Amino acid sequence: MSKITYAILLLMIAIVAVAPADAWTERTSAADAQILVLQKGRSTVIEADEAFSTLVVADPDIAEAMATSNRSFFLRGKVPGATTVLIYNAAGEISELIDVEVELSLDELRTDLGNLLPGERIDVYPVHDGIFLDGKLTTAAAADMAVQVAERYVPGGVANGLSVGQSQQVLLEVRFLEASRSAVKEIGFGNTMDGRDAVAVTEPSTVSGLASKTVALFTNVGGENIDIELRALEEKGIVRTLAEPNLVALSGDTASFLAGGEFPIPVAAEDGQITVEFKKFGVSLDFMPTVLGDGLVNLRVRPEVSQLDRNNGIRAADVEIPGISVRRADTTVELHDGQAFAIAGLLQNDYSNDVRQTPWLGNIPVLGSLFSSKRYQRQ
Repeated sequence: MSKITYAILLLMIAIVAVAPADAWTERTSAADAQILVLQKGRSTVIEADEAFSTLVVADPDIAEAMATSNRSFFLRGKVPGATTVLIYNAAGEISELIDVEVELSLDELRTDLGNLLPGERIDVYPVHDGIFLDGKLTTAAAADMAVQVAERYVPGGVANGLSVGQSQQVLLEVRFLEASRSAVKEIGFGNTMDGRDAVAVTEPSTVSGLASKTVALFTNVGGENIDIELRALEEKGIVRTLAEPNLVALSGDTASFLAGGEFPIPVAAEDGQITVEFKKFGVSLDFMPTVLGDGLVNLRVRPEVSQLDRNNGIRAADVEIPGISVRRADTTVELHDGQAFAIAGLLQNDYSNDVRQTPWLGNIPVLGSLFSSKRYQRQ
């Protein structure tokens, strides 16, 4: 073998031995990629280790890069997620890899929660495409507010892990009363029931296991307890108690009461079939309490008094369907523990016309009005 042939053989062996080393070096640099955490909407300037010719963002929807020189570039996070920035040198080789993680900016959210709910411990953690709220709060209202504030930052992306330290219950004592307006005015009682002279007084009473005292419907009118007066009027038949329920509900839940019944209504269905639906009537009440803290309760109340009204009914398929006369109110109040409130004005008008006349003479045309009297009465 000549010296020239031997030299060529040694050169080929050297090339074969060096090539795997170069490939391993490239994989090693890819494995040693930098990790950069960037907040959504924030940007930073990155200095490259050497001059580059090309920048490539694997997922441009998550982040965007723009070169400011051949050694630096501008990087901005667009939406939460993860992507990779590939930096190519002048030879077209990958010189650097940067793994970019874009997260939500939670500092402002933490500040808002601290200002709106002082004293509450709320932890905020970023998760994929959203945030996670954790902590134990004093009231359910505080937990609801925290979720609503977080939804402003990440609509539809809030995972609620908040809990309330103790279940809170509210007991509501209710009295549904019906009075004849004319009978009340005849005894002079209605003149004082205009709300100006009524003062709410606290009648605290507790039930075992309840966090809140009762809301008792007692007022003072002219220094006398109206509850005593109402019972006296009830004994005389002027005032009638329709229902007197006691309702208990968890804070944030709804309690319902119905004293009445249901009547069937035929409803046309598919293929000409007739089905039956039932409509409720009577005395009903829905209320939803929310304990706000410091003895304050937000109370949404919906009382309703309804009865069958055959004068406004209809006839369908030889079936007489009565109408429903409804008196309803829907209101929201805030009361302290033990306070009372009243809702009035669910009126029903009944008119009567009494004619009194002198026998025979009252029937004479024109002159008969001189021998008769009429009395209109509204109940």
